[in-house]
Amino acid sequence: MFLFMIAFIGVFFVSGSLSQNEQVAQAVQEFGYVGVVIIAVVAGLNLVVPIPAATFTPIFTAAGLAVPFIVIALAVGTLIADFTGYLIGNLSKSLVEKKYPKMQKFFTELKQNRSKLIVPVIFLYAAFAPFPNEALLVPLGLAGIRFSTIIVPLILGNLINQSYLVYFVLTASDYLL
Repeated sequence: MFLFMIAFIGVFFVSGSLSQNEQVAQAVQEFGYVGVVIIAVVAGLNLVVPIPAATFTPIFTAAGLAVPFIVIALAVGTLIADFTGYLIGNLSKSLVEKKYPKMQKFFTELKQNRSKLIVPVIFLYAAFAPFPNEALLVPLGLAGIRFSTIIVPLILGNLINQSYLVYFVLTASDYLL
């Protein structure tokens, strides 16, 4: 957690200083919201040092991108990363069944015995957990939970998460940068 905080603070200050750079602003304007989605996908897939893509919001706003659309683009990119993590879990199911049958049995029993908790847990985790969603989605893929079951709480949770992260970064950048 300490490493995460150091990395987050470092990226935050770098983002703040880059937001003043005209070349960076021009590049962000050129890529627009598609660039925001790509950054969110890359940030969403980084499990080693997960830095929220919302940390780069000062750069996006300095380039003239609108905050509501930044939030939507970040949520879309995060959802793509989430689906990738889920897909990894789902496609690894047969491998895990062979190599780690007890683990697979645990996930299958969780699906069977606690299925009513899946939707609210996904929503709350995606909205408020400070960890990558893949930590939850890979095991759900292994358990064989259908993606259609988790898509709505994942979208809503990601929108809430990105909204408050963007608000936090913009507020902090007003006071610190």
